[in-house]
Amino acid sequence: PPHPHPPGDSHSSATRQTPTPDRIQAPTPDYWGPDDSGRLGCGSDLAVRRRLGQHFLTDSHSIQRILAIADVTSSDRVLEIGPGRGNLTLELAKQARECVAIEYDAQLAEKLAITFAGQPHIRILHADARDLNYADLFPGGFGVPNVKVVANLPYYAAVPILLALFQHANLFTTCTLMFQKEVAERITAVPGTKAYGLLSVTAQYYSTVEYCFSLPPQAFRPPPKVMSAVIHVQFLPQPRVRVLDEAHFFRMVSCAFQFRRKTLKNALTRHSSNLFPGSLLDEILAQLHLPAMIRGEQLSLEEFARLSNLGVQQQSQSSKNQER
Repeated sequence: PPHPHPPGDSHSSATRQTPTPDRIQAPTPDYWGPDDSGRLGCGSDLAVRRRLGQHFLTDSHSIQRILAIADVTSSDRVLEIGPGRGNLTLELAKQARECVAIEYDAQLAEKLAITFAGQPHIRILHADARDLNYADLFPGGFGVPNVKVVANLPYYAAVPILLALFQHANLFTTCTLMFQKEVAERITAVPGTKAYGLLSVTAQYYSTVEYCFSLPPQAFRPPPKVMSAVIHVQFLPQPRVRVLDEAHFFRMVSCAFQFRRKTLKNALTRHSSNLFPGSLLDEILAQLHLPAMIRGEQLSLEEFARLSNLGVQQQSQSSKNQER
């Protein structure tokens, strides 16, 4: 399917929100021994590089909660994105049949490869998770058992990585992902809310998403300046709704939220007139019994799909009539 263009908006058909974070326990023992300067110890001079969004999860209670939500068993293959210093990887190594961990930072990837050298079921790859052929990661293909994704995503790349996973939705069963809290709320937002947007609709299209729990900055080292949150993504065997033209559908949804202060009619006709030429949009809104002043944030995924499908059908019929 075409890559949905990501503005910073988002969905959820199942949303359970926990507004206050749980207590924070003592950090897990870090076998790389971070010293007080925030550097990796054990003779290493690897510095924490904030430009890569490196905030390492060290709270043992939160790590165990993530593992419980991911429900990793001894028959599961796991893809971990952003292992960082390996605190979560260490626990996945105890539970998973196989784990491939993708790390963008070359120095961290090298260190992780050394740390897990004696565990053949753990593979460390230095790669960019935004631009991968995920089907090539597991020799033998993605069969049964299917792959579960577990990730503490770097904030700067979190949305592009999520969209890349949606592009490969047929390869995975679930994702348990960490985001900046504001982004997690957008992903799991429902129609009629301020956070509801393109990313919400995209997530609903490919999956069922649940907001699981929030974490304060103290759960990380170094602590970020914002709250974080974990969501759980259950991929669907096929998109939740049938659309005739995915490119048309995602362009329409994107335009609807790009100009969210405008009515849906104004957003779609004034800024992308080729989506619904002439008076076509007025006719379709009437067919769907949608008020002329409705805004995009008020439409459900199903309503967006019907709107797009009618537009594509009627334009196709109009073209055929002109050819006669």
